Amino acid sequence: MTGVIMRRTLIVLFTLGALVLSTVPSSARDYNLPTGKWWENERIVNHLSLTAEQQDRINDLVYGHANRMIDLNAGLEKAKLALEQQVEQQEFDPTAIRKAFGTFQEARRLLETERFEMLLSVRQVLSHEQWEKMLSLRDRLDDMRRRRDGPPGPRPAPGRFPPKNNPQGHGDPRR
Repeated sequence: MTGVIMRRTLIVLFTLGALVLSTVPSSARDYNLPTGKWWENERIVNHLSLTAEQQDRINDLVYGHANRMIDLNAGLEKAKLALEQQVEQQEFDPTAIRKAFGTFQEARRLLETERFEMLLSVRQVLSHEQWEKMLSLRDRLDDMRRRRDGPPGPRPAPGRFPPKNNPQGHGDPRR
């Protein structure tokens, strides 16, 4: 029974640790790029005054990095699976778990490094003015998305209404 409790405790601790690490706010400015193929969006292209050459260069850079990130993400998922497998073993081996955790951390570092290199590559294509405009636009788009989507949490299924002032507790309360 003690082994089961120890294993469950370790699983909870590793899960909480990963969650905490993924939600720690950075003191640095968020330099993520806008989502999607923003360099092909006519309004963004016009707003940033992107040239056709810049668009082609950004496209090539993003796709090259994206291909590498797909492989690195697969490596991260494999490392995560191996770590989970080590933690769930009947025979508890802290050395093997530490090694699997180190492999997991290294895979995550490699993926984040590739993402950062993509960001640097795109930044080199843009002028300082274009970069600042792009960050400002991205922030505005993120704000609009947050207002549209509302706070995170459970939501009713598309086309369904929450049971508000409906004694039966289901369906469309407007009926």
